[in-house]
Amino acid sequence: MIRRSLAPLAILLFVALPIGAWAAPKVAVTAIDGDAEGEIRDAVAEAIDGDSYKLISKKDTARAVAKIGDISDLSEKDAKKLAKELAADAIISGALEKNGAMKTLRIKLFANGKMKKGFSVKFKNAASPKFKEAVRKKVVEKLDAAGEAGGEAAAEEEAPKKPKKGAKAEAEEEAEPAAKKPKKGEKAEKAEKAEKAEKAEKAEKPKKGEKAEKAEKAEAEAEEKPAEEDGAAKKLAAAEDEEGEKPAAKKKTAALSDEDDEELGVSKRAAAKPTGRSYNRAAVRFAVGPSLVKRSLEFASNLPANQAPRPFRPAPVPGLRFDGAVYPLAFSNPDSFMSGLGIGFKYDRTLKMTLQTTAEPGINIPVEQFQYAIGVHMRIAGKSQTSPAVTLGVDIGRSRFRPDRTKLMEATNLDLPDTYYKFVAPGLGFRLPIGSFLAFLAHGEGWIVSDAGAIVRANYYGRGKVLGFYGEGGLDINVTRQIGLRLSGGFTQIGYQFLGKGGTQGNSRDGDPTDRDVGGAADRAISAAATLAVTY
Repeated sequence: MIRRSLAPLAILLFVALPIGAWAAPKVAVTAIDGDAEGEIRDAVAEAIDGDSYKLISKKDTARAVAKIGDISDLSEKDAKKLAKELAADAIISGALEKNGAMKTLRIKLFANGKMKKGFSVKFKNAASPKFKEAVRKKVVEKLDAAGEAGGEAAAEEEAPKKPKKGAKAEAEEEAEPAAKKPKKGEKAEKAEKAEKAEKAEKAEKPKKGEKAEKAEKAEAEAEEKPAEEDGAAKKLAAAEDEEGEKPAAKKKTAALSDEDDEELGVSKRAAAKPTGRSYNRAAVRFAVGPSLVKRSLEFASNLPANQAPRPFRPAPVPGLRFDGAVYPLAFSNPDSFMSGLGIGFKYDRTLKMTLQTTAEPGINIPVEQFQYAIGVHMRIAGKSQTSPAVTLGVDIGRSRFRPDRTKLMEATNLDLPDTYYKFVAPGLGFRLPIGSFLAFLAHGEGWIVSDAGAIVRANYYGRGKVLGFYGEGGLDINVTRQIGLRLSGGFTQIGYQFLGKGGTQGNSRDGDPTDRDVGGAADRAISAAATLAVTY
């Protein structure tokens, strides 16, 4: 008697254990691309966490993600690795886009190792109960649908093993391939009539059976039809759309449009790809910020110190820098090769600089100092935010240093020549991201100087050969997807070799014009800047 009474209990436990194991699926929420402070990720996690799902901790998720690397464009393969590492039943990731006060969260969902159709939520405030309710509702629908799809697949696999007795019509339905083959004579006519009768019966009763009940439920609750779990399902879904088998999904789109208010909106999307241009493929970049320049001018002379031109080494002076680039073809197709063809520009100007001369002490001499360049650039970069980028370009530029001598009694009392460089600068630069938030950058260019200004005129040092180069390095810090801070430092050197007899200042400093007094010069500048960039 005891053994008989325990048998039902054992069967009950055997059935209940799997149910208990699946009662609370484990869900992991990764960092949201574009959510620098993690506010949106925390709101999504809070919306999902509850009795229905067991949320994997943020710390454990971050540790598992670090082993995989960049997940800004999470693939199904990487999602499987992540799920295996965390023993998770579902993985949720996403990307955040901002358009004024309105924000759009695009969600990617992986369940049971398969990518599901994602969805998007429009909102203004992530702390809003409407936002959390919308996220939770959509995630629950997707995960529940994934579970039902798995159960249906298992039932379909078992169905052929257990045929029902006394149901001739159902047996003929299961043997559809045989029914499609026309039979000869009277049997063929009977089979054709049976097939027509069966179709008529289905047309009169469209809501019978498990699939019809789901369609009715989808129409009533405005539920999306979940994505198929294998790769070939996308083609099947397209075919079903053509046959008109998804009226519920169409009705849902309209219902959402009617019910959404200005604060919140939910829409379905077929692909789980982050949208928007990465920093490497931005159509426009504009930056502005403070700069600092320290210039020096030294001469190569065979004269004693009291006759040779004195070296010029002023203190660093503050300035303002503007720079950026425009890539017109990146507006329409940022992923094309020609989207990297654009125009770059740079302008750096000293805000205030004054000099003095021992020949007229106490007189402040204001100085105009600036540099600008503009040219054609070709950017070659990967599609990902963390892909390296290489930029080739040719710039045309100007650089001026001109003291205002109008306050002096004699202009020659300031023994310092003006310079006005006109140059063509071919250059090469690269940007190497270090994770998602930092990038190392470097740029170098040669200066082919066509004119240097007053310093190479006859009243100064005369005709000369002038060449230069400029190098820059720095660090990009991505504050958000569209805003970044750039810290950079640069070095410029322009070398002179004076030719011929030289000018007055080059040959007559010692009173003897027959020999050369100054053979060359070096104009150097060390610069630094901190600019805030906006990209689109």
